[in-house]
Amino acid sequence: MKSRATIKDVARLARVSVGTVSRVVNNNPAVTEQNRIAVTDAIQRLGYRPSSVARSLVGQTEQARRGITLPPDAPRLTTIGYVSIDHSILADEMPAAGSRVSAQLIHRSVGGPATNVAIAASRLGADFPVAVSLISSLGDDPESDWALAQLLEYGLDVEAVERLVGGRLSRSVIIVEKGGRRTILNEPLSMPVPRIRDYMTEAVARGGRHCLHLEGFRVGLLDELSLTGSMRPELVTIDTTGLPPHWQTPAAFDELRRVCDFIFMSRPAARQLIGEHAEDAELVHALAKRVDGGGASLLLTMGAVGSALIRPGHEPVIVPALALEPVDVTGAGDIFVGVFLAVYLNSRDAELAARWAAVGASYSIGAVGVNAVEITAELVRQGLSSLAETAER
Repeated sequence: MKSRATIKDVARLARVSVGTVSRVVNNNPAVTEQNRIAVTDAIQRLGYRPSSVARSLVGQTEQARRGITLPPDAPRLTTIGYVSIDHSILADEMPAAGSRVSAQLIHRSVGGPATNVAIAASRLGADFPVAVSLISSLGDDPESDWALAQLLEYGLDVEAVERLVGGRLSRSVIIVEKGGRRTILNEPLSMPVPRIRDYMTEAVARGGRHCLHLEGFRVGLLDELSLTGSMRPELVTIDTTGLPPHWQTPAAFDELRRVCDFIFMSRPAARQLIGEHAEDAELVHALAKRVDGGGASLLLTMGAVGSALIRPGHEPVIVPALALEPVDVTGAGDIFVGVFLAVYLNSRDAELAARWAAVGASYSIGAVGVNAVEITAELVRQGLSSLAETAER
């Protein structure tokens, strides 16, 4: 499927900045005649069709930062993977085959693992400032325009989000039952690897603190992007959710530990790795033995129990979660990852980042829809204070 020309394509061809293209599209007079001619010519040659969202690209991104200006040396986070429209349906229980039931609530939101991580990282604001960019694919349908507007409102850099001509936004249906248990049905997403490679080359060349995070569905990019030497960001992380079966083996896991710096795992992924249905303490012990020789550190999420930080050469650290009634646990792991990366990129303190992430993920389960609860630095601090008071009693 042919990719739709983007605002970045126009900027490259015209040899100007993305901001200059935006000003030409918006008929802003603050553009030289030479640049206006160059941009107009590039638009015609590429067949670029700016949507109403693209016309306000710069302004919406700044508005989304709620008056917060990122410092020039702010660390950068790039996530690669899904953007989807999530339809979260709250029901008493999973409907039986052939039945027709009334939902208590149907909530629409922008989602996808990589998107959720990006949003969570950007929401901590000035306390842990991170310049967050997302690499993904959208269609050219109205739902894709809506999703792109949502991403801009969250303050994400969307220059690397492809618009595919004739395509449409990936869709996901999430049925949430009482107690937070859910069932997810989602459409697959294809992504243009050559454009990803071009973007990553530019991103790494800028230097500074830069983290690349992959959802498990995109594990193949570790080989395709050749993330070695000067092409490697300072930090490479991956979530095991979505890993294909042939990557869920001890040998493949060892390869991930060699390539990555942090690996985020759920209980099911950890049990698959060690080959038995172990309890939490046994899981942590088994994983600690596997990483003892070096390689990536592990973050094992354990639901209401909290999470475990498992690092080579260190004793595992268990960080607690808040005791909250779950409404919808969808995406709690994504929120954990986003908060962890924002805090770690600023502090370089993995234990501090894990504690913040566990509390952020706890709050995220309090409403239907992954990003329905705004996980801010102030909210996480309240949760950490509550945990400290409970520990002192």
